[in-house]
Amino acid sequence: MIKTTKSLALTALFIASLGLSACQNQTSTTLYFTPIAPNVQFNIANQAQATLNIVARDLRPQPEVASYVEQEKVIKLTSSPSVTQLFQQILQQDLNSKGFRITPPAQSNTNVIVNVKEFYANVEQGNLRYKITSKIQLEIQIQGAKGQFNKTMTASRTQEGVFSAKNNEIQNVLTATLNEITQNIYQDQEISQAIQQYSR
Repeated sequence: MIKTTKSLALTALFIASLGLSACQNQTSTTLYFTPIAPNVQFNIANQAQATLNIVARDLRPQPEVASYVEQEKVIKLTSSPSVTQLFQQILQQDLNSKGFRITPPAQSNTNVIVNVKEFYANVEQGNLRYKITSKIQLEIQIQGAKGQFNKTMTASRTQEGVFSAKNNEIQNVLTATLNEITQNIYQDQEISQAIQQYSR
């Protein structure tokens, strides 16, 4: 009876270890992004006239941010937060830090729309090397009582390495691209000037 109990316990332990191993070997399909904080000058004059409604829209042709082949399976990677949440947060941080007031749509006099046209890393795999090419493209629209303004912003990166690219390499390239376009947004003055011009 004792031998049978020990045998059952060992069998259960073996099955559990197999299950744990399978979970550990499962590839994650989510990449996580955190926007860098703005470091811009607060302009109190921006508080006087414009009240902003900020909207982000995903206009990409595909929902994933990258894909690659592993063990003859296509792995598709998605973003957390979503690309719309990501750029909604970035634009809000940027314009808040520059002194603009963000309000609900009913209380705003100017719309700021960010259309995410591209947010993708193309992964090329060979026998001994890989190449990752990432690109983020945004179209930012200002819609006010006095008119409209459009601006396109783009950032791209390329990384090559030995053997095969996995999530970490793709994450690093996309994060660097995201940080670059975020800094470009924070340093930009045309968007602020357009808000001031067209909200009056």
